[in-house]
Amino acid sequence: MIKTFFGFKTYPFRKEISSKDIFMSECFKELFSRLEYIRKNRGLMQVTGEPGTGKTLAMRTFIESLNPNLYFPVYTPLTTISQIELYRQLNLRLTGETLHRKVDLFHSIQKAVKDLVINKKKVPVIVIDEAHLLKPENLYEIQIILNFDIDSTDPLIFIMVGQSHLRDKLQRPVHDSLNQRFSLRYHLMPLNREETESYLLHHLTVSGCKENIFSPQAIEAIFQSSGGVPRNIGNLAFKSLTLGASQRKQIITEEEVFVAAKEL
Repeated sequence: MIKTFFGFKTYPFRKEISSKDIFMSECFKELFSRLEYIRKNRGLMQVTGEPGTGKTLAMRTFIESLNPNLYFPVYTPLTTISQIELYRQLNLRLTGETLHRKVDLFHSIQKAVKDLVINKKKVPVIVIDEAHLLKPENLYEIQIILNFDIDSTDPLIFIMVGQSHLRDKLQRPVHDSLNQRFSLRYHLMPLNREETESYLLHHLTVSGCKENIFSPQAIEAIFQSSGGVPRNIGNLAFKSLTLGASQRKQIITEEEVFVAAKEL
């Protein structure tokens, strides 16, 4: 309905938006600057943020930007697993082999990383999403897995991505050794009022709409109701557009936003 009524070429605020069309907020620009640093220097990085701030989108964009001839990306959001399952998952992604004993898995992972770097001239890039759900014992295992050449080298890029309490978990004294290994950390913040307006206009433009169809009051209402969280902004804006189209309103007002907020 909204595509026809508002003249969109594609649905706005799509989850599957192309990485080239993402909105680059100041936080996103800073995050990608730090990702560029870790790309060049390797090591361990931590990315945190509240749900819906764009962590996974940022990781997808970063991975898509990597030259497949120079990098070997491994992405997984499956973190509610046991120690042995963590080893098996990483080993399977790196080697395609299924092993069973922990000691064999450890040596296989280390051998695969070294083979990629030395023989295939590719840098492994391991991204663990939803890392705040990792069990404490798996955090110990990650520390062990990342110990290369008696802890003297950083042959790969390892990024742990999770919600804000990942930071709190890693700051516990029992995880001091792992926490000290992070080369970089970044926390994604919600958008401010001005960025929220720019975010809305950006997605309208990407979807083929030539005019702003949100009134200033609607934009303010979306910002206040969403808290500046991009996922919330998109959901609320899309629902408001749907309500507006059903009532044949060319301009979305705060009235549609308030109704949409109650329904979400």
